Amino acid sequence: MPSVMHDAEDTRIVPSMEINSRPQTHGNQSQDGPGAHGGLSVPSELIHHILGYLGKADLVNTAIVCPSFRSVSQRVIYRNVEPAEDMVIPCLKCLSSYPYLASCARTLILSDATRHYDVFSNFFNLLRRALLNTSSLTDLTLLLDGPYARYLLGCSFRLRSLTTTLAWDNDFITWMSEQTELRNAMFGGKFMKHMVLPSDTLQKLTRVSASPLILAVVVPNRKIKEVELCLLQQELFKDDILNTASNILSYSTGPLTALQIIAYLSDTQDALAALKAIPNNLPKLNSFAFYSSDGAVSQELLNAFPDFLCGFECLRSLTLMSRNKADSLHDKAFTAGLASRWHKACPSLQSVSLAGSIWLHNPRHGWVTLADLERLLRDRQGLLLSRQKYWIEADPKTLSLEEVNMNLEEDKEEAEHGNQMQRQMNMLQDSLLQFGGP
Repeated sequence: MPSVMHDAEDTRIVPSMEINSRPQTHGNQSQDGPGAHGGLSVPSELIHHILGYLGKADLVNTAIVCPSFRSVSQRVIYRNVEPAEDMVIPCLKCLSSYPYLASCARTLILSDATRHYDVFSNFFNLLRRALLNTSSLTDLTLLLDGPYARYLLGCSFRLRSLTTTLAWDNDFITWMSEQTELRNAMFGGKFMKHMVLPSDTLQKLTRVSASPLILAVVVPNRKIKEVELCLLQQELFKDDILNTASNILSYSTGPLTALQIIAYLSDTQDALAALKAIPNNLPKLNSFAFYSSDGAVSQELLNAFPDFLCGFECLRSLTLMSRNKADSLHDKAFTAGLASRWHKACPSLQSVSLAGSIWLHNPRHGWVTLADLERLLRDRQGLLLSRQKYWIEADPKTLSLEEVNMNLEEDKEEAEHGNQMQRQMNMLQDSLLQFGGP
């Protein structure tokens, strides 16, 4: 039976050695009862929950305690499978040889083994056999470049999340028609000409990351709410391309509420002209994020941002990120006052994330940092406790009606203020989940 070999820092899945016997099948798993778990009368569900807190190395040790522990440990170990690049083929051999272990997998991350060394001629058949056994898979990352979707056709799993570099050909379109539960997808493969996605496919998809050509096929007339637009070539970040792309995105029936752009930034004027095309076609965005994969975000561009922001009707969250640690976006002295200036151009703006700085708009205190907001929440909690203590200890005979009414109004105001700060924290968390945060 395959096991997992680890050291303290290595969590690679390696089919390598026997623990005791072959993995248990559903027909010979032990039943709960006295002695079922090494003398313990404990339900398997509870054991599974407890083992979920262990690291991979500890799970391997637990697997040799008794047959029942081995069975539960295997299910936990093989739930999330991410082999190192040089272990992809051994991992696939394990999944293809042991259907029980493969059926435990919920998440599978496979890099392209063909990039690193010559693989044997039967590699793709091995890949197919392994994927056919992963019947419970819900999250797949398959970084395999080329027209290989035919090896996935007929697999019984129904994904909820997919990241892939497979080419968009007829086989890929057919495979997409099988994935009726897909909600989140990153399509990084080459788009073949004249591909059409049937209107009844990907009906549950709500978030997608892709190039403009693929987005043009996927987004219109689907309930897409969040889009990541990839413009990694320098010549793509132009106003005509952004105008066409954002116009395509406007045909989402989601409606589209969040947009992130990953682009090569070269010229400030070209960048500003390109960005202005977005509010022209998508004025009702709630969240916008821009990530500069190359180039520098200049002071000139940041100073001109009000001309871009004023086109939005209800933008609440703005995130700007850059890989260039020396550009103006990382100058905290310069960026400290930007949120306040941008708020004048876009009054709906509530959250601004700039590289390592996060700013939130508070009606009572203005623009504050995340640390400031956390401090204000703590101070507010202390104030509420102090007021509560006062009213508990106060003599009712000494209280006037005016004082009581004033207290009720203050309580109502404080409650609304606290709720608003909590909504801001929730909004920021949503933005970080969508775009990864600064």
